Amino acid sequence: MMKPTRSRPTQRAGEGWFSNTVFDRYADAYVQYLASCGYAAATVTGYFGSVAHFAHWFAQQRAGVADFGEALIDRFLDQHLPHCRCASRCRRTRIDVRPALRHFLDMLRRDEACPQKISTIPAAIAAELEAFDGHLADVRGLAASTRGVHMRHLLGFLTDRFGVGPIAVSALTPVDVARFMTRYTAGWAPGSIKAARSSLRSYFRFKAIQGKPMKSLIAVLPQVAQWRLVRLPQCLSATEIKRLLSAFDRSTATGKRDYAITRCLIDLGLRRAEVAHLQLDDVDWQAGTLRIHGKGKRIDILPLPEATGHAITDYLRAGRPQTSRRELFVRHRPPNHAPADLDIVRNAVRYAAKRCGLERRIRGTHILRHTVACRMVQGGAPFKEIADLLRHRNLDTTTIYAKVHLPALARVALPWPGRQT
Repeated sequence: MMKPTRSRPTQRAGEGWFSNTVFDRYADAYVQYLASCGYAAATVTGYFGSVAHFAHWFAQQRAGVADFGEALIDRFLDQHLPHCRCASRCRRTRIDVRPALRHFLDMLRRDEACPQKISTIPAAIAAELEAFDGHLADVRGLAASTRGVHMRHLLGFLTDRFGVGPIAVSALTPVDVARFMTRYTAGWAPGSIKAARSSLRSYFRFKAIQGKPMKSLIAVLPQVAQWRLVRLPQCLSATEIKRLLSAFDRSTATGKRDYAITRCLIDLGLRRAEVAHLQLDDVDWQAGTLRIHGKGKRIDILPLPEATGHAITDYLRAGRPQTSRRELFVRHRPPNHAPADLDIVRNAVRYAAKRCGLERRIRGTHILRHTVACRMVQGGAPFKEIADLLRHRNLDTTTIYAKVHLPALARVALPWPGRQT
């Protein structure tokens, strides 16, 4: 149970509205919570006022703390704010009020002052999703983002076929699966259809391990025509790489972090998740290596390029905030004490691309991985070395980059039929 101390200035906005409400005992704890997350005093004051406004409205609903949740927050935002006449100083925009209420709800749930979020997924489907997610994580070693895609498609399938009833996979027929895929993926791009197909196929194979007859259901899943070798891999030129790397303000802490992130991507060809999951202990400064936590719980040791090492050192010495986190890259804005997530890694590159005029060329981080491979191919590196650096499990995956070595292709190209010699 929380033990709040008296830390509220009496002139704080909304102070009186907390009095004599069920939330009054949590007001001081909320101020301390926001301060511990690193929010500025002005932000704390604004958030406090928004929650006080909500507390004033909440008291009129004749509800208790146990009733506090997402439904009431949405009701306050959608029904009360647009027509609010409580006081002129109240903030009435969702973008200002919603974060304040979300933080307040998270704090109460953290301290078990109100119930955890109630799932609207039927119990039988929730149990099935949990079992399948455990299989994907423990047996197949898939990342959380990949598992999330599988869970989303499987939820749609199970809800469509079973609703709130029990899960009876043995009762499914190929016609059921074919009809669902036709409706579910109508109008989708080939890549999205393949993702849905892969999710259901993984689930059916999971059930096959449990002894269920799944061959006919797997066979009816649609084949999608999406030719892997149709297009050339997109990669950056040396000039574009130079422009991108010069777009960071390395005099600031955030600029140092984002520059180091980009060097990891462009020097080593790391995936976005691999950069986000780097730990301080993964850097071996004496050996000059970097330990990578890749797909399928695979761990690889790569040599640490000098430029990448200098960028990381500069960030650790003069940019990384004081924190007990062991992740190499961390957040620089509230809420503090959190690791840099996938969005921070992606935005480090996207914002830099926008600053240097490359936003149409660089829409994500994967083009940097392609760039590493293309430069190695054009430099004459064997495909086995490229596959080892990119950590491809199958050498066939690396062959897509053979098309970017145009001089080598010109040497093996056959004459066009009918061409005059």
